Amino acid sequence: MIESSKRIGETRDAGWRQKASMIAPLLIFFVVGASIDTSPIHDGQTINAPVYFASVTIRVALMSAVIGWFAGEILAQFPLSSDRWGWLVGVFGAVIWIGVCGLDLERSLIRAAGFSDDWLPQREGVNPFETYTSGIELNAFLLFRFTLLALCVPIAEELFLRGFVMRAFEVEDWTKLPLERIGRNGLVIGTVYGVVTHPSECIAAAIWFTLVTLLMVKTGRFWNCVLAHAVTNLILGVYVCVSGHWELW
Repeated sequence: MIESSKRIGETRDAGWRQKASMIAPLLIFFVVGASIDTSPIHDGQTINAPVYFASVTIRVALMSAVIGWFAGEILAQFPLSSDRWGWLVGVFGAVIWIGVCGLDLERSLIRAAGFSDDWLPQREGVNPFETYTSGIELNAFLLFRFTLLALCVPIAEELFLRGFVMRAFEVEDWTKLPLERIGRNGLVIGTVYGVVTHPSECIAAAIWFTLVTLLMVKTGRFWNCVLAHAVTNLILGVYVCVSGHWELW
């Protein structure tokens, strides 16, 4: 009886950790963002630079710690495995995202249909080259910002979306559902999630998230999706720094 109770407790603990490993990293991203006010405190500022720097640093530190803490559970569900398709989709996805956003298709289509686009959110970006002092401060910010953009966010968002949301829409015991067996409902919700979380770039998001879902279906490899996400975000970050389109930052 004691051994049986012990096994039940261990099973429940393992199940809880499996689920938390999919949800906690992205939850931290949003909680930290909502908890820290980066609004400017002086006229002429676009943001409270020290607080914004701190929020980026805290996100990287906490998300990295949680991902590391749950690494065993994550790798048990999704063993490290990727191939060239992750790289190719990442590059192609970046080209699509930049191209579609550059055309501003969302606003153009809304206006062409005779509707006002006032409800569509306006994104304002932060130019770090004007916000932070050249040298150690700027380099440190860029290091943390790119780590968040191209490492922490891709892992956290793919864990949440493909590890949790898309599988949970299919079956109750979703931790046992392989990615390649996700059905139509789960596949559709993957694109819906992208549109809802990126309203200002909803067309680009719909195309990109669908593309990565096709990658998931084709290869069945979770880390291909993370790799594609990371490559797209890295290219996007470099493009933003070179072009000055800070609204895409």
